[in-house]
Amino acid sequence: MLKYHLYSADISPFAQRVVLQMEYKGIDFTQSHPPGGLGSPEYGLINPIQKLPVLTVDGVHLPESEIICEYIEEIHPEPSLVPEDPMLRARGRLIRRIADLYVMNPMMPLFKNFVRETRDQTVVDTALAYIGQGLTFLNNWLPAETYSIDNRLTLTDFAVAPILRYVAEFPPVFGMSAPFQGLDNVHGYINACRKDPHIERGLARIEAGWEAKRSGAH
Repeated sequence: MLKYHLYSADISPFAQRVVLQMEYKGIDFTQSHPPGGLGSPEYGLINPIQKLPVLTVDGVHLPESEIICEYIEEIHPEPSLVPEDPMLRARGRLIRRIADLYVMNPMMPLFKNFVRETRDQTVVDTALAYIGQGLTFLNNWLPAETYSIDNRLTLTDFAVAPILRYVAEFPPVFGMSAPFQGLDNVHGYINACRKDPHIERGLARIEAGWEAKRSGAH
């Protein structure tokens, strides 16, 4: 039997997609924060990219959440989290790619500019513009329903819902007061998807992680 260990953090939307997948499939695994923290020499030996998550499989380290999820799906195909229809599979990959590249990636500069006194407003304004553009892209493919494709829970929901929860939380801090305004599909989806208990469990962990960091900062 394969032994799985996941280096992760509750507040990471990329880690949550893997945790949710493994929980849904009933896969036994252990998890921990990166040894020494992100950026440490110890973690660099595990993942030179210095990002979360990393899945260790019998001593082999596999980074990048999308790659990890594809691997898990191939090794543990049941219960399936991908549609049987090839076009629906492609649609799911497309939605995940848009969420990753055009929504979550542009959000990264916001975290580096959180402190108002040292904030680079030009960087922030550019990031917000790109986030808005990415959400517009996403609005073309997301339905205003509980699930993103195939009328059932898939990997795409585990990927997109945590990212949209971040959008709801952080851009408003920087002046993007209603990030989903005018985006009926995106707005409808983020409200509806929490009806699924698996998605809700992951989003609740992210929110608890945020709260723990806020409490530790005071």
